[in-house]
Amino acid sequence: MGVFWVVAGIMSGVAFGWFAAGWQHYLYRNPEHRENPASGRKLLVMRGGLALACATAGGLALRPDHYDPGPAVVTLAFSFVLLVLASTDFERRIIPSVVSYPSILVAGALCWAWPDRSALQVLAGLVVALAVVVAFFAFGMLVAAVLRFRSRPLGGGDAVLIVLLGLLLGWPAIMTGLLYGVVAAGVPGVILTVTGKGREFFSYGPYLVLGGLIPLLFPGNFV
Repeated sequence: MGVFWVVAGIMSGVAFGWFAAGWQHYLYRNPEHRENPASGRKLLVMRGGLALACATAGGLALRPDHYDPGPAVVTLAFSFVLLVLASTDFERRIIPSVVSYPSILVAGALCWAWPDRSALQVLAGLVVALAVVVAFFAFGMLVAAVLRFRSRPLGGGDAVLIVLLGLLLGWPAIMTGLLYGVVAAGVPGVILTVTGKGREFFSYGPYLVLGGLIPLLFPGNFV
């Protein structure tokens, strides 16, 4: 894989991100969200941000020192999926099940495709992800009860996203990805606390996606 593949990854990322941001309202089940898509400056920012993120991921996925073409394209495709989920969570605090659930099925079906982790490691990643989800829910309910939050810090969509990351990263990379995601989410958490808004919740999915993309695009380097 040479420069052509890198350029192809970047260009496909720009095109996909630009158009996906304009169509993502179709992924929501709530009619109010589907019938009121982003427009104007907000849509332009969303298009530019998602196009830039997908272009970066596309170029990294198809870089010469990464995987062979098959696994590289799989990495690119799942990177785009994760970034779309991050975009919808940023916009509406929603991780659409119409994307996340099929992605879990496909990730499970392609567990054999990765050259650097076995199907057994992928299964272990799934088990760990499920355990983390249970632990997060238990901790979140405890914190919500003690601090009298009105909702849980970890939503159902976030839980599904963690399961998807477990299948994509396998063991032990899932722990690294989640660690990076938690650390990244700590930044807005600190900002909200300092500004006196510590009881407010923010979209957690984009930070989980960021944490997961690091070991997905740089396997073995950050584990």
